[in-house]
Amino acid sequence: MATKSSRSSGSQHNQRGIAQGNTLVDPVTGFPVCVKEDNNGDYRLCVDAEITLDASGIDIDLDPIGDGVHIGDATTGDVLTVNPDGSIDVNVQVDAASGDSVSVSAHPNQVFDEAADTLTTAAFEQIYTYTSVSNNTKIIAVEASAGTPSIFQLKLNGSVVRTLRSSSLERNVTFYFREHRSLVTGDVLTVEAKVERLIKTSYDTFTSLEGYN
Repeated sequence: MATKSSRSSGSQHNQRGIAQGNTLVDPVTGFPVCVKEDNNGDYRLCVDAEITLDASGIDIDLDPIGDGVHIGDATTGDVLTVNPDGSIDVNVQVDAASGDSVSVSAHPNQVFDEAADTLTTAAFEQIYTYTSVSNNTKIIAVEASAGTPSIFQLKLNGSVVRTLRSSSLERNVTFYFREHRSLVTGDVLTVEAKVERLIKTSYDTFTSLEGYN
């Protein structure tokens, strides 16, 4: 007596059980075709397939807040990281043998100068001198002080540029140059001061300069 195989290429009829009806089976293996429930509650056949999408005419609108695109190396799996400000960190390799070159601009040299002196008369006296040694010198500020209320004059090559006055409450004066005053080689910047009332025989002064070249 022949025995009927439990495998067939087509469908099987289920005569018993809760789900009666026909079951699709694989024509090669005879195993039932797998069915999965999707997110919408629908039951769909599970298949292996290669799909080619024709994206012509399709516009993809990505939101930088809710969406994202990962760019990575197919070999290492490393993914490009974007910083919170939108920039990316990079490593640059320079090979001189391959013709690569790097142009580096020099950082400005900071210029700080200071001097102490005394005032001994009621006339203008020079209390500070600075001579530029570069064609690219920039002066940011010059600050001067005296031990008594005084008048200060800032001169460039002998000509008065600015005049400031100190008081009994504020003995310091500051000549600010928001545009960073330019000096060329040989330019001479001086500060002169005159006390308002000469009571003592002398008054100490102190002057400082800040700039770069």
